[in-house]
Amino acid sequence: MLTSVRNFVAAGTAIATLTCFSNFAMAQDKLVISTATPPLHMRTLTMTRFAEELERRSAGVLKVDIFDSSQLYNARDVGKAVARGDVGMATVPSPYLSRIEANINVLDLPMLNGLSEEKRSALLDGPLGQKLNDLISAKMDIVVPGKWPTLGRVMYWSTSKPLTTFEDLRGMQIRIPGGAAPAARVEAMGGVPVVMPNSDTALALQQGIVDATMGTIEAVVQQKLTDVGVSHGFWDQGIVGFLIPVVSRKYWSSLSAEQQALFTQVWNEGVEAQRIEIFQLDEEYRAALAKQGVKISDASTAAAEFVGDEMMLMQAGLVETLGISDDVMALAKAAVK
Repeated sequence: MLTSVRNFVAAGTAIATLTCFSNFAMAQDKLVISTATPPLHMRTLTMTRFAEELERRSAGVLKVDIFDSSQLYNARDVGKAVARGDVGMATVPSPYLSRIEANINVLDLPMLNGLSEEKRSALLDGPLGQKLNDLISAKMDIVVPGKWPTLGRVMYWSTSKPLTTFEDLRGMQIRIPGGAAPAARVEAMGGVPVVMPNSDTALALQQGIVDATMGTIEAVVQQKLTDVGVSHGFWDQGIVGFLIPVVSRKYWSSLSAEQQALFTQVWNEGVEAQRIEIFQLDEEYRAALAKQGVKISDASTAAAEFVGDEMMLMQAGLVETLGISDDVMALAKAAVK
């Protein structure tokens, strides 16, 4: 991993750091961040770097405590905890918040199949992302302070059955984290979606409750799913996962305008670094898993396009069922042109 990336993006720091701390005179309540992942997971590392940089560039006025490994809340429940003000900040996998704000499901629609990770990030940094941020903020009465970090490619992982083509997914019981769009995607490929929290995945695979799981390569490595038999991975060129940063309205309102601006700037710089590093980690993890005998296959562009075309036939019905608004669909279609 690149040291320069791991040290957090420092370019422009001298310009970005507020040189006058007269507006930082009164210290705010300490920001409490909850994350469901262990200390060395990219999600936790991103939060740790953000906390360190925020404290440094506010001259120690804005202080942060981080509780990792679901010490406070799991990923499924932490968004609501932030909305209540029980926690100051968290990053929540988008499927969990799609239950609250249905328009988030637009990110998992077939129209995005084959879109590169860079283009997906740009899509979220543009008008579509701003629209979703506004909808989430209004629905939950929270603040989305800036850009969304990426979880990386969401792949399929099996134990006993090889995964090399779309056909192999037929009839498989596949664990998904939630979300109507991922469930519909699995069904369209002939699989059976089983909604289950990430914490239960290893045992479910080990006991044969599910045949496979939907997840990132980092999740497979961090959870040591090879210990419970994961031996094959398949990238269908479908979903790239993202985390939604949410901050409690109570904490955000306690900050001055200058502090809010600094918060957002530091956060966005960290996300830019994280987006680069997560895909560098993808290659490292692939090599590490290969040494353990895990075989990872990528769908060919032709096969992915064929399946994508088949899925597009069901998109209109899916949009209606999910309740995705016309405004959001218009923004998404404009972004992928």
